[in-house]
Amino acid sequence: MKQHTTKITSISVEQSGLPTDYKKAIAEYIWNGFDANATEIHLNIDSNEIGFINEFSITDNGNGINIETIDQTFGHFLDSQKRTTFNKDGFVKGKKGKGRYSFQQYSGKAIWNTTFKSENDEYLNYNIEIKESSLQNFGISDKKIIKKKHTGTTVRFETFNKLTADLIMNSSFYDFLACEFGWFLYLNKSYSLRVNDYEIDYNTIIDKTVVFNEEINGFDFKINFIRWKKI
Repeated sequence: MKQHTTKITSISVEQSGLPTDYKKAIAEYIWNGFDANATEIHLNIDSNEIGFINEFSITDNGNGINIETIDQTFGHFLDSQKRTTFNKDGFVKGKKGKGRYSFQQYSGKAIWNTTFKSENDEYLNYNIEIKESSLQNFGISDKKIIKKKHTGTTVRFETFNKLTADLIMNSSFYDFLACEFGWFLYLNKSYSLRVNDYEIDYNTIIDKTVVFNEEINGFDFKINFIRWKKI
């Protein structure tokens, strides 16, 4: 695995305003998936009887992370490529290139397994790894051509710090995800967000919906008014 270094220190990462709440930290990775044009995101959690997490990963079917531009994505901090990206079809959440470090709030290591489509129409797969003990460094494995013709990324977390299964497999956490992503899922009704077999349903936090037509300056608009129970 080849090692790369960003122009930062671990201390600067820790003082950069990263989420201090594990729920918001996890949300950063979900937003990264949607930013990569994912339509399906799965949080996969495997634990034992006392809540110890054996495995926790987040999988998306987005565009993957292009290894050719890795120094402009993982190599930059507080200056993400997405900062200057215009997305006419949606909302770009991650613009400062720091969300990838959020894992340090609950985990000692994050490993991305990602597949992207190259300019030669090849599907290339490789791994990226960052450790909490050395946040300014990231390692990348050699890329390989794979036969499966689909892109996407799975980020897997290891060595958990204070995070147990009961904190992310309960109605409170599901409500948080509904509040965080409900408006986005409403605007993109074909998208889905799951925690194991449970699909996050934004309808659970909608108090009232009114749909009506309005003419403004000669243009007809269909307006959806939503009053949320929670925000």
